[in-house]
Amino acid sequence: MSAAPAFPGLLEEMTTQDIQAFDPEVVVLPLGSTEPHGPHLPMGTDCYQVTRLCHLAVRAANENSARVLLYPTLPITNNANFRRFRFALRVGIRTLMQMLIDIVTQCRDDGIRKVVFVNGHGGNPATLDATLREIAGMDDMPFVCWTWGAWPEGVASPIEHASDHGGEDETSRMLWIRPDLVRSDKLANNPFGQLRIARLKEQAHFVRPWHLYVPESAGGEARESSAQKGQVILETKAGELGDLLVELSETPWDERFPYV
Repeated sequence: MSAAPAFPGLLEEMTTQDIQAFDPEVVVLPLGSTEPHGPHLPMGTDCYQVTRLCHLAVRAANENSARVLLYPTLPITNNANFRRFRFALRVGIRTLMQMLIDIVTQCRDDGIRKVVFVNGHGGNPATLDATLREIAGMDDMPFVCWTWGAWPEGVASPIEHASDHGGEDETSRMLWIRPDLVRSDKLANNPFGQLRIARLKEQAHFVRPWHLYVPESAGGEARESSAQKGQVILETKAGELGDLLVELSETPWDERFPYV
């Protein structure tokens, strides 16, 4: 008996006949990163998280009659501010932009009119914004949007200590996704670097040199993490993303999309 894909729409496990029969309406491209996340989390943390989020969301959407095709996760994106850390893999902003434009162009050539980038890395938003603006200036391109995966309004987060890298949130997610890769004996509550000029944080934007901002490469209250918190975070965000994908799949495309 032949094996079937883990779920409909998982491109890397589909055959040409599977794709023909599936006839996708929407493509989802997850973007991760390969970079340090402290002594307790693996370098592939961003990839593991965004991949699981997308698997959950696309599976749920397709079980609800959507036709969403999930591409493999991009494991190398932009993190130039990690350059002091060995093997923090990166490509330049222009390279990443061109790669994304090429992917969207091929989606168009393959008959796809709706593309969603799902981002799992904090160094990508500026590049994603610039890419969408570049695509908007090109003729006959698909509708493209990007998202982190939204948290629903009015729902309390299980995370008690906000952190953007390797803290309670990310450690909790990894404890649920891949507990075998979390070094529980290395969990710590690492501080973040303090600015000499507080107004910089409040009134300006700059790129944080990561070796100064977080010398351990991960900061926050990792000791407060749990697999249960990670499951709640990912399943809740996947529910929101899945609903968006269903609407994108079901809404007919025309030249005015997404407007009436």
